[in-house]
Amino acid sequence: MKASLSLRQTHRLSMTPELRQALGLLQMSALELRDTVREALEHNLLLEKIDDSNDAPPTPGEDGPPPDADSRPGDGAAEEWPVAEWDSTEVILTGGDGGEADAPEPETQPGAGLREHLLLQLDLAHLNARDTAIGTLLIDSLNDDGYLAESLDELRLACGDNDSGPEPEEMEAVLHRLQSFDPTGVGARDLRECLDLQLRPLPATPARELALTLVNEHLQELAAHAHVQLCRTLEVSAAELETAIALIQSLNPRPGTALAAGAVDFVIPDVLASRRDGRWVVELNPETAPRLHVNTLYAAALGRRHREQHGDLGRQLQEARWLVRSLKMRNETLLRVAQCLVRHQAHFLSEGEEAMRPLMLKNVAAELGLHESTISRVVANKYLATPRGTLAFRHFFSNELSTDDGGARSATAIRALIRKLVAQEDPHRPLSDDRITRELVSRGIRVARRTVAKYRESMTIPPAHERKRLATR
Repeated sequence: MKASLSLRQTHRLSMTPELRQALGLLQMSALELRDTVREALEHNLLLEKIDDSNDAPPTPGEDGPPPDADSRPGDGAAEEWPVAEWDSTEVILTGGDGGEADAPEPETQPGAGLREHLLLQLDLAHLNARDTAIGTLLIDSLNDDGYLAESLDELRLACGDNDSGPEPEEMEAVLHRLQSFDPTGVGARDLRECLDLQLRPLPATPARELALTLVNEHLQELAAHAHVQLCRTLEVSAAELETAIALIQSLNPRPGTALAAGAVDFVIPDVLASRRDGRWVVELNPETAPRLHVNTLYAAALGRRHREQHGDLGRQLQEARWLVRSLKMRNETLLRVAQCLVRHQAHFLSEGEEAMRPLMLKNVAAELGLHESTISRVVANKYLATPRGTLAFRHFFSNELSTDDGGARSATAIRALIRKLVAQEDPHRPLSDDRITRELVSRGIRVARRTVAKYRESMTIPPAHERKRLATR
């Protein structure tokens, strides 16, 4: 054994901070990217946004001294968004043309939520302080549907022990008062009570009385559509039962949803696709493509001095250049993937879902020369605005099913065909899964019955016996 020195070459992938940042930006949605860019502009003095009034940053010869000689080309001031032209018979791909002014925040002013609506009525009821506190507790305990999910005993114990807490009779009295508020049916503890609360204020008619009986005593049979059994049990005719059922169906089983002030999810398309002169044009959405550059004056000033003396500014300069390059790479890749999707699914955009072609992530990755994980990051949380609406990138991908002629049909096209067959069926003789399977096979599409059942359930289409029962009601 003896000590020795040797050299060995190895290949290893190193995740540099710049690469991590580029991958992180690649999978961000439009809203996440906007927040990230805004935060970077607030904390980095050397980073600036290109406004519409000044599409290009000032050149060194005009507004400032030249940058240092050792600075790398491309690391200076201007890093503009890519402009790529794909001039073909199918697609033209262009980048965003022109800068982007600060996009205003999407503002929504929804109406008062359910809680505020009920608290206003509670204030107008002029209850004493104790009952008002109980009413506020009950209102805060309602779910979005307007139901009281917790029991009164649990809420009473939450107010204090048995000595200091409200009495059960007080809780019941305040709840009864709350149940008289608008919307009718709010504060119910279950579906039966919700429907009962909505039926009670209606004018007294035979239909209302029968509806109350159905709701309070035969709700399970009503849900099972056991109409013949109900007519025999209640000794009513089929016409009378249908009138009462129609009255029940006019009620709202979720009274709180009309006023529930839930969070609104905004979808901002990253790419725009439109048909111009017989060709598809794909371009970045200027509202989601911020155009950044490094401040030339600050960069040149740092270049003339030893950067070790300005450690923090030197770090900010490096981060600004990394961000600009990462954003450029993000949008170049985003445009390439969008162009590929539109080229493959041009028939879908023109004719509808039945023309959707099979497409997998690996197909796009192989065509663009990228890794499949990169394509997965690109399509995550990205949206494409088309004449058929704003669609997620993942909507353009679909598994394939073989056909008798050796071709392939996409799963999306098969779903659309199943939906079309169900829409055209005789309501009194609906198509079973077996008949749908035979119909698809007759059209050259080899598909199993369980696959048809799975696709039908994914589209929330009831089975044949339920569709027949609904049609004969």
